[in-house]
Amino acid sequence: MRAKLSVLLLIALFLPVILSGSDLFRALEDELDRNISNLRIEKQYKPYYISYRVEDWEYMKVEASFGGLVYSNHRKNRDLYVDVRIGNYDFDNSNFVFQPSRSRIITTETTSLPLTDDYDALRNEIWLVTDGTYKRALEQLSRKKATIQNQQIKERTTDFSKVPHCEIMEPEVHLSANLSHWEQKVVELSELFRTYPKIQESSVSFYTRVNNQSFIDTEKSRSREAKLLTYVEISAKTQSNDGDPIEGFRGFYCHTPEELPDVSVMKAAIEAMAETLSMQVTMEKAEDYSGPVLFVGQAAAEFIFQLLGKGVSDPRSPLLENEMLSRGAGKDMGMLTRRIGRRVLPDFLLAYDNPALTEWDGNPLSGHFLVDDQGVCAERVDLVTGEGKLSSVLMSRAPTNKVADSNGHGRFRSERYLGRVGGMVGNLIVQPKEGEGSVDLMTAFLDICRDYEIPYGIFVTNLSPARPRTIRERYMRYFTAMSGGGADTPMLSSVVTAYKVDVEKETVELIRGLDFSAVTTRALRDIIAVGDEDFVYNFIYYDDQGNTYPMSTVTPSILVEEMELVASGKKAKKLPILSHPYFQ
Repeated sequence: MRAKLSVLLLIALFLPVILSGSDLFRALEDELDRNISNLRIEKQYKPYYISYRVEDWEYMKVEASFGGLVYSNHRKNRDLYVDVRIGNYDFDNSNFVFQPSRSRIITTETTSLPLTDDYDALRNEIWLVTDGTYKRALEQLSRKKATIQNQQIKERTTDFSKVPHCEIMEPEVHLSANLSHWEQKVVELSELFRTYPKIQESSVSFYTRVNNQSFIDTEKSRSREAKLLTYVEISAKTQSNDGDPIEGFRGFYCHTPEELPDVSVMKAAIEAMAETLSMQVTMEKAEDYSGPVLFVGQAAAEFIFQLLGKGVSDPRSPLLENEMLSRGAGKDMGMLTRRIGRRVLPDFLLAYDNPALTEWDGNPLSGHFLVDDQGVCAERVDLVTGEGKLSSVLMSRAPTNKVADSNGHGRFRSERYLGRVGGMVGNLIVQPKEGEGSVDLMTAFLDICRDYEIPYGIFVTNLSPARPRTIRERYMRYFTAMSGGGADTPMLSSVVTAYKVDVEKETVELIRGLDFSAVTTRALRDIIAVGDEDFVYNFIYYDDQGNTYPMSTVTPSILVEEMELVASGKKAKKLPILSHPYFQ
């Protein structure tokens, strides 16, 4: 036994040495040293900081619709992300968005690397993309200086914070799922929609991946982390009799395929979704409502993420060269940044974010990571502490005037012209203080309805989550924004499933066609009670630029004292002329 422990200890001690000897790390190190020492155009700035981040992906994806397999793929790729900074920590080329010269767009910032660890081939690709990124950085800094002068900006915040170097080395992980097995299971799940003639479109997809992320920079940070993600996503669409679009979505997210629930659980979820959508087809829109709203399960978690999670994410907005660049960018984060030190939640609730957590009460947490995309060790961040006051936000290495240091939450955001890193949610936890806030929510809910002297109250079980947009949808959104049209994205997404509860009879009735009106982050302060059970919500956040972020939210159900719901503003479409061919 003692001999076995000695061997394990030796492996732990020498693992970083073993990994650093790989051709990938050797190529990264050699190009890093060469470029930080010698990369310079005469009479121009030289880099003061360079980092390389490599993502080794291997994934399987299977998709089926209505019992037919429509997509199946097993793929590997290796991507390199380069950060070259010129100037100094106080003022450099970052935190500035401009449209680069056309010749500078292709070979900058990111490229694909050879899948094999061929030292010479790796160095060739690293060399070329670093050269292009340096040239773009020179242009970026020059135009940033001109923009500051033209816009007469006098107050500036430091561009790049200093951090302790981070050294975490995990062994590589490889994909082990059986593609043909999951093809069969996904087809089996999607066949269930054949028993629901009112469903117009449906999709079931399975996805599993491993991402061995390696990082190295000129500040001596070195890391390798294995990131795991597996999910099954189920979606369905139909229309009400008056043409309104009705959608349903359900996802099961975890680390590995073995952690997914049994197929019988996913079948039950499909049947429940399809039956609810089928019932909503024949319903009239509900009437406008003002009164208490009870958020249960997924709806509570989305409420917390969309108002609190987004509110404390990506707190620093970049400087824009011109107003045109802001159109279509969709700044929907950082709304709470200015409220540090002020109340954002009721005084009986606490909130923190801890990406290091791998599970909660035996449930895997999809938002887990140990190292962020800037090579900084992830930290627990206490967001809301005593008296409901916001004490911090989620930070990358881009400081704000209120928070100077990174807390290891930087996540890469690829945008239209340049990528950047913003602090974002990992595992967001909201809990009541011990012995406070938890009540019998349904009783409290009905009591408030009686106080308001209204005949019924509304509780919501599902809000629309962020979902992947098709290329056409992203293009149309961008085109509408650039032409000056389109409405602002509401702060709280559409209601998917809601019920009204009769105050006297205490009966429950499914409703449809309502959305929240004029919601702000003030709704967080209007939470008056929470339940006594945690709901673990794993999900993928899809932003408007097509980026994806695995996240988790843990929260009890919540009761908000007063909110307004109005008839949905979704545009009705003409119903199909003919019926579904399978059911004719």
